[in-house]
Amino acid sequence: MHSYRKAGREGQDKGRIRPDRGMIMIVALLLLAGLIFVAGTAAIHSTRGTQISAVELDNTRTFYAAEGAVEWGAGELKNLLDHVLDPTLAELDALPAPTLPGYTLETYQVSKVGILTEELISSGDYTGLRGYVQRYSVQARASSQRRSTEISREIQHQFIPLFQFGVFYEEDLEIFPGASMTFTGPIHTNGDLYMGADGSIQCNSTVTCVGQYWHYRKDGGHSDPPGPVTIRTPLGTYQGVWRGAFWLDNRYANWASEALAVWGGNVRDAAHGLHTLRLPLPPTADQHVVVERGVMGDTQLEREAKYWYKATVRYVDGVLTDSAGNPLSHPGVYTYTANKFKDQRLNKYMDVVDINIGAMLSGGYVPTNRILYISHASGDAPAIRIKNAATLPVGGLTIATDLPLYVWGNYNTTAKKGSALLCDAITLLSPSWSDANSALAIDSRIPSNMGMNACIMTGHVNTVSGSTYSGGLENDFRFLEKWTGYTVTFRGSIINLWFSRKATAPWVYGAPVYTAPNRNWGYDTDLLSPSNWPPGTPRVHTVQRGHWRQIS
Repeated sequence: MHSYRKAGREGQDKGRIRPDRGMIMIVALLLLAGLIFVAGTAAIHSTRGTQISAVELDNTRTFYAAEGAVEWGAGELKNLLDHVLDPTLAELDALPAPTLPGYTLETYQVSKVGILTEELISSGDYTGLRGYVQRYSVQARASSQRRSTEISREIQHQFIPLFQFGVFYEEDLEIFPGASMTFTGPIHTNGDLYMGADGSIQCNSTVTCVGQYWHYRKDGGHSDPPGPVTIRTPLGTYQGVWRGAFWLDNRYANWASEALAVWGGNVRDAAHGLHTLRLPLPPTADQHVVVERGVMGDTQLEREAKYWYKATVRYVDGVLTDSAGNPLSHPGVYTYTANKFKDQRLNKYMDVVDINIGAMLSGGYVPTNRILYISHASGDAPAIRIKNAATLPVGGLTIATDLPLYVWGNYNTTAKKGSALLCDAITLLSPSWSDANSALAIDSRIPSNMGMNACIMTGHVNTVSGSTYSGGLENDFRFLEKWTGYTVTFRGSIINLWFSRKATAPWVYGAPVYTAPNRNWGYDTDLLSPSNWPPGTPRVHTVQRGHWRQIS
């Protein structure tokens, strides 16, 4: 390290005396004495002022040097936590220290503070949610030859159970319902948010996006739908996106400050420095990996995130085992049928493994930790279907698959339990669904009302900007019946973290595929309590800078 010293600069005044005679000489000497006194006093003050300024400047520079070292450390720690969820002391000590040209880095330490604690998050982007927080400290002392400054900053590694969000997207989130919709839980996307309505939208919680918020549609020439969009403020009032002469989004020059003024922090995006929330996976990983099979070469992060490893019962390619690979026999629960029914959107006959939850319960075949993984590769359109599932096991049930998932009939509507369904894409089939009618005209596929209580993690087909609409959030649940006049009641959490890899046909409305139901959808506020979270609830994580303090 190099030391840096800045010397003060002192000015001097000099006078010359010319010999004179008589009274003129005396008066001149008196005047000169007065001038010398004034000049001397001014020089002393000037020197002291220069010295004080130099000290203040040195203090300021060492402060910024120490602060820069701390911010460097915060960045290095974040990079480590993106790859290692619980670093060892050796890994923390191995983080490189910064170089401070002109200053000496006397002390530099990155350390873990306390243990992981469950708490209500009180700082950062996601204040108010319940999470698990591990605190770290980054401390640095920088010095010049005259001064030294020490600063400490708290860093919080926050793990947030995902199903506290009413809606959560990894990619761009589009919300453009024809009918009115009300959202109770927090809405978040790591991409851009496009939200507007022909009817109306009311958001009762926070609306956040790591990208940018736009009121217009992503497709169709970026047109603005006319319906009102209102969002709740922290004071409990509702403020509209329409401001009397314009839609308040990123097209507005003062968007960042105006959004804070209108919604009091309940609407934030990239302009407010929002941080990404992701599953604990390598930063470049497609999050679809969490529903994929375990394979040789999976990293530690992938092993901790994949439901293949979490499940205590696996049904894979017709073989039923526990997590250790020991064979199991659950007669009547899993049934494979080739070309079971036609999916009109995919225009394929699906090769289906049906899971009979009623038979699982009556036979005592419930996974010990209530997590099931299921997949198969039979036929040219493999899929999974859940049926007879109005009643779930005590303790709840989580089912994960890398395939398209179909839910036939009411799901978890009797004595509701915590439940999660994770899949490539999800389609709802009403209690009146008939496999025999699946290939017939839409008028032969008349549904009956359906209810569902679950947390959903699924995928969608992307909208290309200015091109075909993906169907948006309102079509995360896919349909294959003529639902006009019938109702789907849903309570839970909708999580969309990937583009579908198997069910990739674009969204199409009307015959021969489906017409829309009345959507009685809402966030299940019971999910605000940890006791109601589904088995194996995933956690997204983020690194947030906490408070800092100057030690000396």
